[in-house]
Amino acid sequence: MMGKWGRLLARLVIQLPDFPWFSPYDQAVTALRRAVLTLDGRVSVGRDVKLHPKFYYPRGVSINLGDGCEIKRDVRVGREYGVTDIAELRIGAETEVLSGCRIDCSGSVTIGEASHIGRDCQIITHKHETASRDTPVLRAAITTSPVTIGDDVMIYSDVVILPGVNIGNGAVVAVRSVVTSDVEPHQIVAGVPARKIGERV
Repeated sequence: MMGKWGRLLARLVIQLPDFPWFSPYDQAVTALRRAVLTLDGRVSVGRDVKLHPKFYYPRGVSINLGDGCEIKRDVRVGREYGVTDIAELRIGAETEVLSGCRIDCSGSVTIGEASHIGRDCQIITHKHETASRDTPVLRAAITTSPVTIGDDVMIYSDVVILPGVNIGNGAVVAVRSVVTSDVEPHQIVAGVPARKIGERV
């Protein structure tokens, strides 16, 4: 079973609730979610991946979930209407993506190993070219740029990461920052737009 039927079954199974107080059920549902996701030929799921309810992803995205990563409730992967290229979402081993995150895969997104993506973060890979007055904003061309987040990165809650940004290994991004440009390895950044405020030592 592949393609749309595999994706439909995965979406149905992912709606099943968690009951962490009832361990046999919780373990069975977690294993079932992993199994049905792989029925979609564009999804690869590593060992011991923990998927919580309401994980959503659209057609046109290739997904690779590394060993032991965890996707919390209501994480949604999307893509801009009209983008036709296949984008990739790669989430490294032992990485956590917390509840309410929105990941735009109009372009590809790579998140490294043992990183933390806080609640309600947004990762954006497309923009509308609105600079010209001659083109109405609703007809503006769409461009995409990939986002890369390294290993051992801490991104706190409500952070927005804009297209084309690279966040280096070991970096920290403070709560409610808007990251508009690259973050060097081990830097600590904060603000709108995010600026360096320190460094991990």
